[in-house]
Amino acid sequence: MTILVTLVSVFAFGQEGIELNKKSEYALPETKDVNLNDMIVPKEWNERIKISGYMQLRNNDFYQSNVDLTCPQCDRTYGGNTGFSLRRMRLKVTGRIHERVYFYLQSDFASDGKNLGQLRDAYADIYLTKDETWRIRAGQSKIPYGFENLQSSQYRLGLDRNDPLNSAVKDERDMGAFVYWTSTKNRAIFPALKKMGLKGSGDYGNLGFGMYNGQRANTYSGNGSYHYVARFTWPFQLNNGQFMEAGIQGYTGKYTVTDVSDSDIKVKGTDINALNHEFNDQRAAVTFIVYPQPFGFQSEFNIGQGPEFDPETNTIDTQDLIGGYAQLMYQFKGKRKHNWWLMPFCRAQYYDGGKKFETDARSYTVKELELGIEWSPFPALELNTTYTFSDRRYEDSSTIGNHQDGQLLRVQLQINY
Repeated sequence: MTILVTLVSVFAFGQEGIELNKKSEYALPETKDVNLNDMIVPKEWNERIKISGYMQLRNNDFYQSNVDLTCPQCDRTYGGNTGFSLRRMRLKVTGRIHERVYFYLQSDFASDGKNLGQLRDAYADIYLTKDETWRIRAGQSKIPYGFENLQSSQYRLGLDRNDPLNSAVKDERDMGAFVYWTSTKNRAIFPALKKMGLKGSGDYGNLGFGMYNGQRANTYSGNGSYHYVARFTWPFQLNNGQFMEAGIQGYTGKYTVTDVSDSDIKVKGTDINALNHEFNDQRAAVTFIVYPQPFGFQSEFNIGQGPEFDPETNTIDTQDLIGGYAQLMYQFKGKRKHNWWLMPFCRAQYYDGGKKFETDARSYTVKELELGIEWSPFPALELNTTYTFSDRRYEDSSTIGNHQDGQLLRVQLQINY
């Protein structure tokens, strides 16, 4: 209740006297300038379709103190000696094929470090109202849970998403249907936060809710039941031009653990089906963002319960989980006629809980600190260098007692097109 009262207070403060500072470099366009109803949809198909994407070339072992320190959720080439790898090779095809229909298709040709093609997104936005504030998104898309989960890897500062919230949804995506509502003013704010280089998430609505399979992307439900999710977020701009955002979200459902390594592993608890390895899976999270103008702060925290391996009893059971992260950042920018920017950052995270999509719903305790800097001399090119201090306990039936810590230097080159 305290959290909800705090969020409501923040929203009320942000809306009070929100006459935007027109002299600020972060001033928004007038709402009428972004009214999509005034657009003339071209008749030729090739005038409606846009092709874009990005590529990330990464090296995780310029320096590493412990080759046994790994993070399957983060990067399959994290740990060991793997040299250079393509972390992502994304190709996006998007288009406004009707005044009420927009489609989005994204594939990745660097999946799991093997450079194999895999579908990431395939959905349609169907606008329900003439002013386009309400829409249905149907297909495979990101689940509206967590700001950093929704933020594209193309814009994120950290090389990998945080463990605490990213452990909620494998690859951030699943198949389902969602309803989104975005206020008229925020239909201008959400895209502007990305265009101004402020590391925004894009438009996933002020309010979003829906249902999805609940297992992972590119897979069927597995248990005949659905997950249900809801999220509310509100960005606002203070009179001095500073953008901020606060949000709350949660989901609930049943998760089927499909990757069990040992037939002797037991399942227990009155809330699960032992035959199908079906477990309660539910979480709630809060988000608060101060966009880097030039100082920025980003933090998310979640609690819940889900399947987790218990090394003491060789058992998978529904257990509590807790964790979050906090990130500080600062943006140096070139003058208006130049496009370069430099952004140092520091991110600390903690997570204690299971990762349901890993073997035996692997049990984790994560303590990690990252110090990094991202430099973009021009929009098509970004260079990110991060030094990581990591302490990870991760145990399943074959790795009981596994606790690794170490340091590593990671470098990534990103090409945007």
